[in-house]
Amino acid sequence: MKNLKLLIVGIALLSLNSCMDEDKVLAIPPSGALVTITPDGAAVFDLNNASGSIYSGELKDATNNVASYELSANIYYKSSASRSAAAVVYSASSFPSRFEISAAEVLSQLGIPQSGVTPGDLVEFRATITTNDGRVFDASTLNGDSKGEALIGAYTWDVPFFCEFQDSAAAGTYIATLDSKPSYFDETYDRDLASPRTITATSVGGVVTFQDLFGEGDDFVVTMDLATSQATSATTGSLAPAMDYFAGYTNPYLTQRSATYFFSCTGQANFQLKQCVDQGCFGSGSDRYITLIKQ
Repeated sequence: MKNLKLLIVGIALLSLNSCMDEDKVLAIPPSGALVTITPDGAAVFDLNNASGSIYSGELKDATNNVASYELSANIYYKSSASRSAAAVVYSASSFPSRFEISAAEVLSQLGIPQSGVTPGDLVEFRATITTNDGRVFDASTLNGDSKGEALIGAYTWDVPFFCEFQDSAAAGTYIATLDSKPSYFDETYDRDLASPRTITATSVGGVVTFQDLFGEGDDFVVTMDLATSQATSATTGSLAPAMDYFAGYTNPYLTQRSATYFFSCTGQANFQLKQCVDQGCFGSGSDRYITLIKQ
C-alpha cells in the first residue's frame, strides 16, 4: 500500500512538471542579420596616392537571410572632432560580393576635395542591412557580443587617412616657432627661438635634420619610422656645457616626450620636447612645444 501511494504521488508530480515545462516553452525568434568582410590588405588611405589607394574585401552573408546591404561613409575630422554629412557609397543584394573603393572615390562621392582632409582624419563606414522578411539592422542594434576589435562583421569600421613619409617632401625651408616654454627657464637655446625664425631642413633615408634650430650648430634631428610616418627619435645634441638655470645640471639637451607623427605631405610638424641633462630629465611641466611649418 505504501509503495502504491508513492507511485501515485510520483505520477502526479510528473504530470505537474510536464504542464509547467510546456508553459515555459518560448517561440524561437528569427535570426538577426550579419554580413562579414575579409579585407584584402591594410586599412589605410594614402593621401600621396588617393586614386591608387584602395580599400577592398569580400562580403559574405553569414546568416543567409540578407536581402540588401547598404554602406554609407562620412569623414571624421580629428582636429575639430566633427563629422561631414554621410552618403551611400556601396550597395549589394547578392553574396559573396566584392567591395572596392579608393580614397579619391570616397571623397568624390562625399563632395569633399582632397585638400579638405589631413592625415589622422577618418573615413567612417556604417552599414544598414535589410533581411528577406523586411527587418532592418544597423550598428546601433548590435549587442555587446557583436562588438569589439576582432569583429569581422561589416556593420561599422574606420579607415584613416595617411601619407607615406617622403624625403623630398620633408626637405626645404621652414618657419620654426617656440609655442611655449616654462617661465623659469631662460636658456640660450630658448632665446634663439624667442621669435619665429627661418631654418633649413635636409632629409635622407628618413632622417630629417632641422639645421641650427636652437642656435648655430645646434641642430634638431628627427629619425622617422618610414612605415608609420612616426618619429622614433627627435633630439638635439648637447646644447651647452651646463644650464644657466643651475650650473650643476650639465650637457642640457631636448628630446621628444613621446613618439610624434610627422606627415611630410602636410608640410607641418609639432613636437613636445622634454628638457634633459646628464643627471636625468625634467617632468612634463618643463616641456617646450615647437611648431615647424614648411614654406
